[in-house]
Amino acid sequence: MKKILLTLIAFALSTVMMAGSLVKISYSNRAELEKLFADPNLTVHHFTNTDVYATAIRFDANTMVMMDENAFGDCEVYTLLYSPEPVLVKGPAQPYKNDGAVAIFNKKAVLPRLTRDFPQVTEVNALIREMMDQVNMDSLQATVQHMQDYGERIWNGSNAFAASDWIASRMQSYGLEVEQQPFNASTWMGSGAAGPNVIGIQRGTLYPNTYVVCGSHLDSFSYEAMYGGGTAPGADDNATGVASVLESVRIMSQYEFEYSIIYCAYGCEEMGLYGSEAYASRCQQQGMDIIGYFNNDMNGYLYGDEIHIDLIYPNAVEPIGEYYMNVANVYYPEMPVRHVNFNQGDSDHTSFNNHGYMGIYPFEDYQNYSPYIHTPQDVIGTSVTSFGMSQRYCQMNIACLAEIANPTGDLPVVECNPVVDFVITEPVFKDVTFVVLEWQAPEPGSTGDLERFDVYRDGQLHVSVDKDVYYYSDTITEGLEAEYYIMAVYSDGCEAASETLVGYGNPTKVTESSAINATVYPNPVRGELTVKAEGLQTAIVYNQMGQRLSMVASLGNECNISVDAYPQGVYFVQLITRKGVVTRKVFVLDASSD
Repeated sequence: MKKILLTLIAFALSTVMMAGSLVKISYSNRAELEKLFADPNLTVHHFTNTDVYATAIRFDANTMVMMDENAFGDCEVYTLLYSPEPVLVKGPAQPYKNDGAVAIFNKKAVLPRLTRDFPQVTEVNALIREMMDQVNMDSLQATVQHMQDYGERIWNGSNAFAASDWIASRMQSYGLEVEQQPFNASTWMGSGAAGPNVIGIQRGTLYPNTYVVCGSHLDSFSYEAMYGGGTAPGADDNATGVASVLESVRIMSQYEFEYSIIYCAYGCEEMGLYGSEAYASRCQQQGMDIIGYFNNDMNGYLYGDEIHIDLIYPNAVEPIGEYYMNVANVYYPEMPVRHVNFNQGDSDHTSFNNHGYMGIYPFEDYQNYSPYIHTPQDVIGTSVTSFGMSQRYCQMNIACLAEIANPTGDLPVVECNPVVDFVITEPVFKDVTFVVLEWQAPEPGSTGDLERFDVYRDGQLHVSVDKDVYYYSDTITEGLEAEYYIMAVYSDGCEAASETLVGYGNPTKVTESSAINATVYPNPVRGELTVKAEGLQTAIVYNQMGQRLSMVASLGNECNISVDAYPQGVYFVQLITRKGVVTRKVFVLDASSD
């Protein structure tokens, strides 16, 4: 009996000695991952698509890789660096220049449950499509430009706090419940308060305590900003993500949904996902019911390819990935979407996955993502090359949120008025007929604001005209004809067509009008000729043989014509106006002479 007691005491002592071993364990499927989470020998702190990082009471050299024999004994955090392969470092650590970092804390991770049902989307919801169609590239660009203009948004700097305040004010302006969540971070740069998280809630009408969440990070990073007084504009990483979230807020806040939607902007992502960790951890502690999380991080760099989406998520949360691809297939069946296993970086979806919520990260391209991130060159034009792609990512963010949150109500009734007094006149010269289309502004009373006029020719969109312009000139070959109508296009998507009129290539010549006040200068001219006339539609240059050399259309009363390529001599400029035709003679000087 004494021998047995001594053996038990020795075993207990060895267990205490090994109680703090931080280990890495590889797994290959969801079933194996579930066993690791259920193993009483382990406390899982973090999981990736292939590995878990856990504290082990007993170390097994056959299945485990020892990372630290005294887990969290002399540090509060470990940092998983991507260089590009993952490397675990004790304590806070510098990220590599173009790659990310994840802080691993002494917290027990929770494996997301797979019992949550995502809706099966089989057809386009007209109300959701209406929301998606409102995503505006100019609006996205304005947000990215604003964030870029801070110069840098280092996690604990004044600009990170200013950006947090600005994002909060934007969310408040759209009527959300807004909170700025303070938190501290212990990074390789030091410890202290970070730019606060911004949390905006749009309450559901039937299930206000069940949520679908989207988010982005607001901070930026570059070594030049750290050490050389340089910038970290962070346009693609991650002003584009912030723009997607705010544009989603702008549009979706106009509608009601059964479930609540949360929109987030996190601080201190670049140092190790500190902001999203603080928020996701709190969500778990409060027992919040979150259906799914959709991340927005880097969606503006398109590298010689068609718009596509790479989905980053661990296989353990496959249902949310399948849901995203289901939504994409219904709303954008032509767009390539693929699930990829990315081991060169990470983002805020990981914080949600580690706290029991299924999260996904739609990414611009895991093979050709912006090479300018974390540098002063992360700016619009260099690192953000396609706001068309950003628009699509934002539209998908809205579709995924809305299909879950379930919008209530019918499509709003929209009404709009067509243009009035649409007429076509046909001044003619030589072998080409210039038909002049004229109309007047629509009557008031439309539900939306007038955005533009679309000119249709033979049933096809021919050209778009500014909302303040009420005429357009077109050409028809002599003897032919074309059908025209004017579409008034409004901000709420309503369109109203005018009557359809026919323009003819009438061979009848038009007598020139001496009453037209037209100016052509300078004369003689070298380089560029300026032409002015009231209601000017088109200016045509002919040589002395009557051959047409150039034709310039004008939607105003003035246009410029380059004459650099013409030999010195006499030329004729015919002006087609709404009141008639007039011709002026000009002398072109040799461009090479003084």
